Amino acid sequence: MAGLEDALNGWLKDVESAQQLSIAEQAKITKAGADVLQKKIADETKSKHYSKKKRPVNGHMADSVIVLNTDVDGTKTGVSTVGFDKYHAGNARRLNDGTKRIKADHFIDNARDSATDAVMDAESKTYREILKQKGLT
Repeated sequence: MAGLEDALNGWLKDVESAQQLSIAEQAKITKAGADVLQKKIADETKSKHYSKKKRPVNGHMADSVIVLNTDVDGTKTGVSTVGFDKYHAGNARRLNDGTKRIKADHFIDNARDSATDAVMDAESKTYREILKQKGLT
């Protein structure tokens, strides 16, 4: 019985260790997912709302989707944030949500929804790599 108990205790220790990720490890995982989401939103923006101007003043909205490896306040908590730069965020919101004069097309919401599986796959892959580095797989 002692062998089974030792095996179960070892397994429990591995499970607990796999759950305890540092902020840097969490940030690495969420950054992998954020990169996938950023590409999906940029592609969707380009297909729906690409500027026809040759040289827009602040660049094309599709080229301004950014990834921060922090929360929206700039604090490193292990999360990553995807969004538009300050020049395009307002326009993106109005086009996505609509206004009194602009019909909403929900291109950001649709891109986020359709990217969910790919984001989860990227995060899962990075998580497995971290576990492998820790010797837990």
